[in-house]
Amino acid sequence: MKKRMYRARRRMNRVISELSHALLMAGGQEIDLHLSREEAGLRLRLEGDFHPEHQQVMERMAKLLQPLVRDPALVETYGELTGEDQYTEQGEIALVGQMLDESSVVVEPGRVRMNLYLAY
Repeated sequence: MKKRMYRARRRMNRVISELSHALLMAGGQEIDLHLSREEAGLRLRLEGDFHPEHQQVMERMAKLLQPLVRDPALVETYGELTGEDQYTEQGEIALVGQMLDESSVVVEPGRVRMNLYLAY
């Protein structure tokens, strides 16, 4: 259990980093984060703004964060391999989507709200 908790905390740090980076790159001026430890995992509630010209990018990000099928083996295999030199926002966000156990993302004009969960 201790190892799973440690792994979940490391993954959540990566989730926060990637999502805040994506929102800032999309022209965001404000990002509100609320991270809470629950009995069986970590929950992140994130809300932020973005420049209207990035609406389609945010809608694509929402789809990547809510995959129809999650493959834990994919996360284990590729999670530690990606580095800054291999960085592509779409690939990183897709990997973040695979890391999550639950996700709800609502994109409105110029605003995005996320409720994300990572189990231990």
